[in-house]
Amino acid sequence: MKYKISDLAKILDISTNTVRRYEEKGYIQSVRDESSGYRYYDDEGVFGIINAKLMRKHGFTHEELEEMMNYDIEQMMECYDKKLKEMDEKIAYMTNVRHRIKDDLLLMKKVKTYEELNISKNVAFLMVLYKKENKILTENKRLKMAQEFLYKSPEVQRVYVIRKENIDKGHFSMDMGWAIKEMHIEPYGMEENEYTERYASRLSLMGMVTLPISQKDIDTMSDEMIKERLLGKHLRYMEEHNFKIAGDIIAIIITSAIENGQEMQYLLLSVPIE
Repeated sequence: MKYKISDLAKILDISTNTVRRYEEKGYIQSVRDESSGYRYYDDEGVFGIINAKLMRKHGFTHEELEEMMNYDIEQMMECYDKKLKEMDEKIAYMTNVRHRIKDDLLLMKKVKTYEELNISKNVAFLMVLYKKENKILTENKRLKMAQEFLYKSPEVQRVYVIRKENIDKGHFSMDMGWAIKEMHIEPYGMEENEYTERYASRLSLMGMVTLPISQKDIDTMSDEMIKERLLGKHLRYMEEHNFKIAGDIIAIIITSAIENGQEMQYLLLSVPIE
């Protein structure tokens, strides 16, 4: 069976330019009819385009397909095995991304519930800070580690850390950084250095709080106002139930949303208690 370029384009629902491009890449070949001057394709050409489109759908690049055209069966199996491993890695990564999104969604749904405080163990984290009080931290090894947190872990969290030693001294300030769950350190090939710190799992008083996302809005608030906004209900609960702060406080940033015309960030605040 002979097909003109327009026939192939119509049968396969592609443009004639795509047919030409596939021919340039060597996926199909045409033969010129000297009497008519038309170039024709055979059934092998139909298969060649269908196969190339399927392989592209399966994740193979054009560069890979061009190399595979000269592969023997052993090389072909090796190529398929490599692609399966790549897919397994992507599936594992996306599974963790989905888990993170699901966790955040569940927390958003509990915003009202978390107005009531609850006592439970927090998740253990590995953290790297990029801001301490009002100072941006720019050591090269620190920045490199922060970038690894951002790009290696699909479940990285932005966090505020409020140091117990500062609270004890009557000084309220927030450090900022990135955190990943301790359980993800090994699976994602994360490393620790002098700029990382572990935040252990411990009994904590937990609840959702909000804070303006605009630094300009935050700057209009005194330290006492921010302290009341973040820790007020936690501290009052602790006083009523004879609890004390047992370590650094961590606030996980869940999301941001408009509230009464102002953009707010929603934080899950965990206060270690004893």
